[in-house]
Amino acid sequence: MKTINICYIDDMIDNMLNRFIVEYCRTVTSVNTMNYILKPTEYEFQPSDNYKTLLANPLINTANIIIIDSRLFENQKSELSKFTGEQFKIILKQILPFIKTIVISQNEPDEVSQTVPKYKSELGKNNRQLAKEFYTEKLSPIIDKNVLSTLEEFNVLDQLEEEKEVDPILVATIQSTIAGINDTALFEKEDLDKLIELFNEVKVSYED
Repeated sequence: MKTINICYIDDMIDNMLNRFIVEYCRTVTSVNTMNYILKPTEYEFQPSDNYKTLLANPLINTANIIIIDSRLFENQKSELSKFTGEQFKIILKQILPFIKTIVISQNEPDEVSQTVPKYKSELGKNNRQLAKEFYTEKLSPIIDKNVLSTLEEFNVLDQLEEEKEVDPILVATIQSTIAGINDTALFEKEDLDKLIELFNEVKVSYED
């Protein structure tokens, strides 16, 4: 039986969102006929964290699907104070391309953005139920799509291993990438710093 790990990352865990993710995983696990388990976890971003510590965190680099807040780094007093969840998504795709990343935001996303809005509580309303309905409409279809994509990758990898028609070293490399990278030396390379600098330059040019 396959396990798909879903990790929610935020500097302040949103209880309604976290509850939805946990209930989603429990429900889908109980009714799916494709022999897989969804395992939810959450990670609260700490003031001492940065993109390197996130990439090196086993809870994160072994996830199959990450749900991350867009403004995760914005309140940190560091050179990365304006680093966004969207930028982390791109970096993660470069380092661990098999991890699917969903960015969420308190702000309403623009027309070309794939960022998912967070539910905003309303005074005097049944916010728990409304949040569930909101995320069922906005977030569930995206998680569903990423789960199916992950299952497809698992199945193709199984076929490659069984058929033995592809270089076993290449298959092992793909397998280890899907499983996550725990070599912290990788995250100490200057390449990542250069990548961040490039993103910052692009962002400054865009804002100008």
